[in-house]
Amino acid sequence: MPEQVYIVVGNHRSLVGINEIIYAVYSALSENFSVEIITRLKQNSVNILIDEFSSPVHIAAIRGTKEHYPNTKIVVVATEFVTPVRIFGLEITKTFNFFGAGRDWAMLSGGALRALVGGMPSYMRMRYLGFVNVLEHCDLLTSVQPAILQTLSEVGTLGSHLASPLMVYPRIGTLPSLQQNRLEDLSAGFTATGTRTRYRSQVARKLVRTFKRAGWFAPIYRHVPFETPPASIASAAKGGRTHPSRSPTTPSIPTYLQAQYDSITPSYLFNINPPQTSEWPYSSPMRILRAIMLGQIPVVTKRFHNHLIEEVAMLWDGKFDTALKFGAYQLGDRQAWINDYLCSIEKYDRRAKEANEPFVEAMKGLCGGGQVNDGRVNASGRDVSALRHAG
Repeated sequence: MPEQVYIVVGNHRSLVGINEIIYAVYSALSENFSVEIITRLKQNSVNILIDEFSSPVHIAAIRGTKEHYPNTKIVVVATEFVTPVRIFGLEITKTFNFFGAGRDWAMLSGGALRALVGGMPSYMRMRYLGFVNVLEHCDLLTSVQPAILQTLSEVGTLGSHLASPLMVYPRIGTLPSLQQNRLEDLSAGFTATGTRTRYRSQVARKLVRTFKRAGWFAPIYRHVPFETPPASIASAAKGGRTHPSRSPTTPSIPTYLQAQYDSITPSYLFNINPPQTSEWPYSSPMRILRAIMLGQIPVVTKRFHNHLIEEVAMLWDGKFDTALKFGAYQLGDRQAWINDYLCSIEKYDRRAKEANEPFVEAMKGLCGGGQVNDGRVNASGRDVSALRHAG
């Protein structure tokens, strides 16, 4: 019988923003484990939680479960950047996602003032404090973004009992026929999702202008919100169980997620992912993943070279000749190009599987009753120290 592990989503109010993270963890494990999505912690089992610990109630539940059922294992997926806050070079505190913008200062200072009079600190500060508290009960720390791993060293408690955090890379496998048909049938053009920032709007305007210069007068760009209402927490739990995939090249993914990807009909072939600002230093691997699973081609405006999945995406550099190249997919035969694209996904998948070995081995160790510490899984007989830097 395969080992059973659980992805616990009850600490989230909604699945908005975490669907692709669920996908990443689920697909990385599906070849070796029976994976189930649930809403409550499973005692004496391996529980995987995606970071959102702003509520003290959730922290108390984790602490109580560990105290009463010591064989319960907690795996945390870190999703936010740990950032120090400095004034004149002097660090005054730490929080999540503080990059020095005016809005960051306003949120942090407003929360600090509320806390002084018995109120709540800023949301991201609450999440950070909850995250640090949960690490005291955590057996394995992971992330789906390499840049986030680099910032976790800012958390001083990491050295006490946790091994170095491990990366989790989503597996893709063979695209379903519906998504492959979309690659053939969708009109050339770009969709974008996410918050509209000044920089993203500038990229969009330049894209439209450049295509007009190239003789493209049909609609070429559309900003869309999340295309369908996200599945509820309860429906995800009902539609999220799998036994190990029978195919080593096609991982299992949650039923509710595949249904959601199938139900969305994108407007255009390309899905463009500009960063929030021109200075933004991080890629968006989960946005790239979502585009792939919808049957679109992910497009980036800059390569950060910090995630394997970036190599699957095409590059929009704003140039006239690049507009001609993208536009040619409307009239030309796409089959050779589609084959190259699918080959790039296969290449990524092979690399992702290898890079996931430290995570998979650590999970096997936890299922066997071991504890990941100093790069090794104690009490399980499995040594992952040589693997953990493969990502």
